[in-house]
Amino acid sequence: MSFMIGLYLHLPFCLSKCTYCDFDSAPLDSVGGLAFARRYLEAVGVEMDLRAASDEFHGARANTVYFGGGTPTVLPAEWLAQLIERLGRRFEIAEDAEVTVEANPGTVGREKAAALLEAGVNRISLGVQALSNRTLRTLGRAHSAAQAREAVAAIRAAGCRNLGVDVIYGVPAQAPEEWVDCLRQVVELAPEHVSAYGLSLEPGTPLAAEVAAGRLPEPDEDLAAEMYGLASETLTGAGYRHYEISNFARLGRECQHNRRYWANAEYLGLGCSAHSYRGGVRWNNVAGAQVYTEWLERGLMPVARAEGLSARRRVGEMLMLGLRRDEGVEEKVVAEVCGMEPRQWFGEEIERLCEQGLLVADGGRLRIPREKWILSNEALACFVG
Repeated sequence: MSFMIGLYLHLPFCLSKCTYCDFDSAPLDSVGGLAFARRYLEAVGVEMDLRAASDEFHGARANTVYFGGGTPTVLPAEWLAQLIERLGRRFEIAEDAEVTVEANPGTVGREKAAALLEAGVNRISLGVQALSNRTLRTLGRAHSAAQAREAVAAIRAAGCRNLGVDVIYGVPAQAPEEWVDCLRQVVELAPEHVSAYGLSLEPGTPLAAEVAAGRLPEPDEDLAAEMYGLASETLTGAGYRHYEISNFARLGRECQHNRRYWANAEYLGLGCSAHSYRGGVRWNNVAGAQVYTEWLERGLMPVARAEGLSARRRVGEMLMLGLRRDEGVEEKVVAEVCGMEPRQWFGEEIERLCEQGLLVADGGRLRIPREKWILSNEALACFVG
């Protein structure tokens, strides 16, 4: 019996490690270059084969495929094409599946973008992050603002008609005027999708150390809230739909892969640190490309941790994820999926949040009012644990 999933492949290699990044990634040259990357991709292929043959994923049909990282486009386009081809042999990929590859300026030109599109990629997500060279230096990015604009032009020239760009606000010493200029330039670049993320200072990152040492100012929460409002005002004013707390899209260009996550739908993650969710069980793979590769070379499944979710946890996660979207969550859908009405577990929390104006209950649907999205973490935290 066929069932639908999303597929995620983690390719943890990049040109250099950004100062704010705590993802499982590393500069390609620091882990053995393309020779090791080839071994890693073979390991991913082995995991792919084992999962496709397993009882859990036999008959799986994918309507989204997402290559994340790291920066997948530091690898040769033909290697990515081979991965896509191998995926298609192991899983049924829907004809209209969204196939996304993350890229960074400096790693993708017209020729590489054209090769990816020829291989079946139909969506490219470009990590622009900033269009100010000063802020790019603060973030430790390996490209300039000019290179970001050049990358967009190259991707368009290759024929890509579904381009997303990521940008970051709340960076230390980033002024509102600079953020407004970044948003203006993004609108001029005219991507189909924009993700605008507030900077999170992660412990152990170089950027967090710079702030702790006083060499960069502490992030200002009020200023970040102002920048969030500017993003929403500017992008919606330019015709983008603010369809999720941090995401904006032209009509019909929402990221379908991420929508699977927010709907708490099932997905399979391949590669180091990748997460999966199937049949009420969530698991994650071991961290570190070297460890992951060695496990599979020894014939071991690379699962670090797995847990079966209780009914309460499933309801809570469906609320926490679904309330990020502008349409919110239908209570009857939660009940159908989880076998439990949301208010059976979280009735008091829902009532309290409604009284506080952080949640609206209307026609059997729960949602966070758009004007309260900047405070969404306060509401979402009520459904965790």
